[in-house]
Amino acid sequence: MVLCTTPAQAQFGKLKKIGADAIKDAAKDKLSTDKKPASTSTAGTAAPTARKEAATPVFTEDKVALLVISLAPQIKDAQLRDDAARANAAWVPKKKASDACIENASKTMNPMMIATNAQKNEARINAIQKQIESINKRMNAATQLKDVRSQLFLQDSSVTLTMRMAVLTYGISCQMDFTPAPILEYQAVERERMMREASGNESAEGFDPGSAVTGVMSNYEYGLLRERMALWALMQDNPALKDVGKAGTFTPEETAALTAHAADIKKMLPLFKSDALTWKTWSDLKSW
Repeated sequence: MVLCTTPAQAQFGKLKKIGADAIKDAAKDKLSTDKKPASTSTAGTAAPTARKEAATPVFTEDKVALLVISLAPQIKDAQLRDDAARANAAWVPKKKASDACIENASKTMNPMMIATNAQKNEARINAIQKQIESINKRMNAATQLKDVRSQLFLQDSSVTLTMRMAVLTYGISCQMDFTPAPILEYQAVERERMMREASGNESAEGFDPGSAVTGVMSNYEYGLLRERMALWALMQDNPALKDVGKAGTFTPEETAALTAHAADIKKMLPLFKSDALTWKTWSDLKSW
């Protein structure tokens, strides 16, 4: 993930790249407006067709509504990714400390000390062992059912409880916590997506605009309106944003259309700011 100075600058940079690539697409006759036969002169030779840079698509209320609907699945995934990132930022230092605690203890323990601590904590160790056995049975069942989410949560429980057994065996006070749920939830979604890709049930790009806009907007129109909507959301949050260019200039009619769906667009703002709602590079349009 590329870090930028500000979300607005990042969004504006994307918009400038969109404009440049749109011209390239036009030159290759990829834009529907360019797919017209060349006119023929009176001498029977084809006269060159004039090329025009694609105009900036404009918002209508219907198009904004379609964008919001089409983005819904991506918004859901982005929220999961954002929640996981936040949880991971707090989790990683704790996990490193726990791992280091166990590693240091293993270096200083001798067989006699381990035997003594194991005997002292035998009842608690046996209780945890029974929990692990039960969890492993459930994990095997989840594997048979291809229940990815249950597999991940049960596996994490089994590993964490095993580490707690080690703590009791060593007679130390290392903290061994379960992996935060948001991290496991996102891992489950990603693993399921990869399984669908491997089975051919989902495109590897995973970034189709969705049926809501199919046949209604061109690839170029959908992509640029999507980016302009993101820029509009950032500008509403910070009216002092400058140098947003032509793509960041909205007519009164466009402003009204966007404002009508401001509540839905506002929900996306934290995801734009955190860069959780990432876009594929513009060259990926070829797969749409």
